[in-house]
Amino acid sequence: MKHTTAFLLALLLGLTLMAQPPEGKHRSHNRRPEPPKVEQMVSNLSAIQKKRLETISDECKQDMDKLEKELNSVRQKIRSLMETDGDQSDKLFPLIDREAQLQAQMAKTMYRVRQQIDRVLTEEQLTEFRARMKADLEKRHNKEIPTPKPENKKKQSKR
Repeated sequence: MKHTTAFLLALLLGLTLMAQPPEGKHRSHNRRPEPPKVEQMVSNLSAIQKKRLETISDECKQDMDKLEKELNSVRQKIRSLMETDGDQSDKLFPLIDREAQLQAQMAKTMYRVRQQIDRVLTEEQLTEFRARMKADLEKRHNKEIPTPKPENKKKQSKR
């Protein structure tokens, strides 16, 4: 039983540490979600639209700051408990659940922001915005996942 608990704690510690970038380093797939920069993607925004989009972005950033602060605190507590000897599951499991809840809240916040942005834009602007978002996503995807290089095969000489 003791070995099983130690194994599970080591596994959870490894997963939690993998979810966090090393101090001072940021991995692109692990960075905090941010609202899209609509002003840079859509060419003909009115002053009213720009103001509304700025408000949406500011509110999103405030919400995400709060969620990220709590998420970092929860993750620090998880790491601390995992380094503690003995069975900490009664304290650890609720924290792991809270970590998942916070990540879900962040995803929901980003979805709500996208819905708010969609309501600000006209149909033409929305079409342009979605096309740019798709192109940017494809560009990032292609940049992060390099295509495999063909293997260099030695040419066999003919006799």
